[in-house]
Amino acid sequence: MERDPELQHVIDESKIRNLLDKYPRALDRQDHELLASLFHPGAIDDHGVYNGSAAGYVDFMRLQGRPGLHWMHHNGTQIVEIEGNVAECETYTIALCRMGAPGEPGYDHEMFLRIRYLDRIEKREGVWKIAHRRVVYSPCHIMKIEEEFSLTPECLSEAAFPKDDVYNF
Repeated sequence: MERDPELQHVIDESKIRNLLDKYPRALDRQDHELLASLFHPGAIDDHGVYNGSAAGYVDFMRLQGRPGLHWMHHNGTQIVEIEGNVAECETYTIALCRMGAPGEPGYDHEMFLRIRYLDRIEKREGVWKIAHRRVVYSPCHIMKIEEEFSLTPECLSEAAFPKDDVYNF
């Protein structure tokens, strides 16, 4: 049974947005299995700091992960244009990261990135995944941390996969 085309469009767009929203979790929680699952086999990732296969990008990110060093990506505006089984997407993102873990050099500085993800997302065998990602940067900067916002230790529960609270919620 075929669905109404408008209803199918809404369902496809929802699945694409969900896919794109899982990307920050995968990066920020250093969940490399989740990250790999977002790309089709043979996908390409042009990230600037890494350009090549998406599988290679996952390996690159695995090597970059360090305990105590956490990113926080925030997706904002998303434009999703679907034509058949192909979607062209633009996602505006702000990403923040301390330059070092607590006690390490760089902990007193935070990187602030303005990013747009330009994605070709394809539906293969009924599943939407990224086929090609290109990252475009706007001017970015590094901020000196002058003062910490005071929080009690029990408030701070950010961790990498699988220890983060989100995996036990």
